[in-house]
Amino acid sequence: MKKREVFAGPAVLAVVLVVGVLAAGHPLPAPFQQSAEELYQTALLKKEAEGDLSGAIKLFQDIIAKFPDTRDVAAKAQLQIGVCYEKMGTAEAEKAFQKVIDNYPEQSEAVREAKGKLSLLLRARALVKTGDSELRLRQVWAGPLVDIMGAVSPDGRYLSFVDWITGDLAIRDLASGKNRRLTNKGSWQQSPEFAMFSKWAPDSRRIAYQWYNENETFELRVIDIEDPKPHILYQPSKKSEYVQPFDWTPDGTSILAGLYSGNDQTFLADEMKGGLGLISVEEGSVRILKTQIGGHSGIPREWGFAFSPDGKYIAYDSSQGEKDSGKHDVFLFSVDGSTEIPLIEHPANDTVLDWTPGGEGLLFLSDRTGTQDAWFLRFAGGKPQGNPLFVRSGVGGMAGIFPMGITSQCALFYGIQVGGTDIYEVGIDPETGKIVSPAKKTVLIQEGHNAYPDYSPDGKLLAYIFNPRMPIVDPEQTLRMISLEEGQIRELRPDWRNFGYPQWAPDGRAISVEGEDKDDRKGIYRVDVETGGVVPIVLIDEALEVYSHRWSKDGKLMYYSTGEEAGKTGSIFVHDFETGRDERLSGSPSDANWFDISPDGKWLVLINRAEKRIIKIMPTSGGEPRDIYSFTDARNRPINPAWSADGRYVYFSKLRLPEALWDLYRVSADGGEPQRIDLTMAQIRHLSAHPDGQRIAFSSQGTSPQESQVWVMENFLPKSAGDK
Repeated sequence: MKKREVFAGPAVLAVVLVVGVLAAGHPLPAPFQQSAEELYQTALLKKEAEGDLSGAIKLFQDIIAKFPDTRDVAAKAQLQIGVCYEKMGTAEAEKAFQKVIDNYPEQSEAVREAKGKLSLLLRARALVKTGDSELRLRQVWAGPLVDIMGAVSPDGRYLSFVDWITGDLAIRDLASGKNRRLTNKGSWQQSPEFAMFSKWAPDSRRIAYQWYNENETFELRVIDIEDPKPHILYQPSKKSEYVQPFDWTPDGTSILAGLYSGNDQTFLADEMKGGLGLISVEEGSVRILKTQIGGHSGIPREWGFAFSPDGKYIAYDSSQGEKDSGKHDVFLFSVDGSTEIPLIEHPANDTVLDWTPGGEGLLFLSDRTGTQDAWFLRFAGGKPQGNPLFVRSGVGGMAGIFPMGITSQCALFYGIQVGGTDIYEVGIDPETGKIVSPAKKTVLIQEGHNAYPDYSPDGKLLAYIFNPRMPIVDPEQTLRMISLEEGQIRELRPDWRNFGYPQWAPDGRAISVEGEDKDDRKGIYRVDVETGGVVPIVLIDEALEVYSHRWSKDGKLMYYSTGEEAGKTGSIFVHDFETGRDERLSGSPSDANWFDISPDGKWLVLINRAEKRIIKIMPTSGGEPRDIYSFTDARNRPINPAWSADGRYVYFSKLRLPEALWDLYRVSADGGEPQRIDLTMAQIRHLSAHPDGQRIAFSSQGTSPQESQVWVMENFLPKSAGDK
């Protein structure tokens, strides 16, 4: 299926406005004073979405001071103060957790969590050196332009990253904070090429990186930061092939790379010159080390394979089962092929971070305590020494981390993402197009992980997808329905790999979704709302993608669009439920991607995926499409149009640069200039108009774009080999 947007999210727009008023020092009128729980949610926003730990601590402290009698919320606030201090790496965390235990003994849940946190902190403190070598955690880069697909140079001077303003490979001087592009491809209008994952050579001068070229393949390149002339090292011969750098050999002569083939990036066979191999920097020749490595036949990542400092071994993590279940163990094999052993076997999910530069052992990430924690395994003589040692809890929060390497000074750099996707509703006057009630978050549980809303035909329910945002642990998605009157949520758990874009059947008895079942079959599936039973409606070729699908008004037909993954080609087809036949819709353009069906079932609105976006309408019976509006969008992001309930307008969102925010518009079905609606948020997607015409539901990252941050952990090596 198409690549799903990552879920996570900031807070309600109204709450953000309140925060702004409070920050300005203006008291709110009494009827609008926040309750303890509302202020707690505001503080959580400060902590999780904005990453402002100091600001969040102040708000949590305000809760304790203003609402001492609301003890359940005050206890949670005190607990969160400890969590903030823990993330900041200060000793105040222990005091804060102890206050939960001392001051709120009757709040059992908060006390239980505080005791667990305190126990881990005390154990960690006993394992690390004290004084000047105390474990430290600090943020080195944050903001909307931060990219975390790169790595830190071994000497700790630079970070490599992708400058997404142009798509060029760039480096950041960590001392001065200045960025410099190493490639110069021009703007997105000039070239669609771009860089991706990158890895530094041991000399801290050369960088191996992926480059998406004009032939639409990912090639492996090497560049010297002192003489930035790209050298193509390896170039796949087919679009279905994929190469990705994981590490350099310690002597800097070869690059450890994954060589993949097929839409699901399965490892190539020996005779196809693929697998996990070493690519010579001088000659470009490939030496295959492995052709299959368990769960690493799935989606490629920028970490997971790492050379030991002596160059003799490679550590990697792999699925515990035949399929990538999201639970990995860590293994080791020798480069000469003589040894392959399990290093870490545990029911939890364990993934490789990197070796320490002195060869003391391997740093890895594990969720065995319920959070994403850093652990360390001592290693000597080709064998693990004792049991893993706990290093630090809650690394990167719930979202996990993106490892960016360990420097020669033994400092671990890693990236995290803050912000995420939630479902909002906004009230709109159907006649004037003006907002009558501000955007408000609809789903208030497990915030930051909800998207793809769709109103039921009677307008009483909203279907959506819940997807825990865990880039390392494979998420367990669920299809949910929330009652808009009562707020009750019902959940269905289809046994699929991934799915999205739910659409209600006209009779309200079923919901269709686009997805892949447990046998990796792509298509559109029908989910029975009462029983949860699943049956396929349309199955498509694995080389294609489904972009949109809609039911006909009478429920007898299913309209759907398919095309290649890049979205440059596609068309609309019609599935007849009675005959089971599928036919291309007459007149459907060859670049039809996303579409919606009008409330009367007579019209489709289409939008393509190209730099020049064209909104068209055409009859559902087939015929010549008619352009109603066009605009430029260089970012090539998915845009989902939606008909208004009366069928007179088409709603759509448009990206605004350089703010990276989206504006909501509507354009008449007869064409003409669109009307900008007074709603600006990050990533306005998946529009659904309520049947009453007065509300629109959508997915968004809130009022600010999702940001990435780069952090560094220093002095993390345990002092002695205590067991966990």
